[in-house]
Amino acid sequence: MHEHERFDHEAATWDDDPGHEKRQVAVARAIEEAVHLDPQMNALDIGGGTGRLSILLADRVGSVLVTDPSAGMVEVARRRIEAAGLGDRLRAVRADLTVDRLDGVYDVAWSSMALHHVQDVEGLLRSVAGLLVDGGRLAIADLDEDPDGAFHADKADFAGHHGFDRQRLAEQLSRAGFTDVAFVDATTVLKGDREFGLFLCTATKGA
Repeated sequence: MHEHERFDHEAATWDDDPGHEKRQVAVARAIEEAVHLDPQMNALDIGGGTGRLSILLADRVGSVLVTDPSAGMVEVARRRIEAAGLGDRLRAVRADLTVDRLDGVYDVAWSSMALHHVQDVEGLLRSVAGLLVDGGRLAIADLDEDPDGAFHADKADFAGHHGFDRQRLAEQLSRAGFTDVAFVDATTVLKGDREFGLFLCTATKGA
């Protein structure tokens, strides 16, 4: 099963997992602490899944465009946005930002646990840099390096990255046109009997 198909299949029950909710709440809090948000800002959610992170942050910004390559996830996100009464400010569209062109410019972009599914990380980062205003902010939450692949051991077809080395990701961001790269520990994820660390990486689109 292709990853998009797996996410299509799992979308309807994705938010039923209390671990997913706990993680998104922790990531939202970390973003609020690390990035100045204001009600004038247009935000972009990269690989936003069911839109939960953007719904949690909706009151801190003016509008959010939630993007995800999975049609199933986007459908669920649209329903969640409507149910939250946020349809006037949040939209969800099916888009893979490594290949699909978006209109508009954004003041801030965020992502939670999406980057490790992206094959062409530098291509995505360049694409996002092109969508941000000069001085725009990027906030990425993802897995610290997991060299033995334990986090995705139960996914036989997993073809993404087993977490990220912070220094290497900082170099990739720099090459894509970002400055002021910083990392904080965001939260941990319990999977099986192991805890995996999640970082929040913030960066600024260079002029």
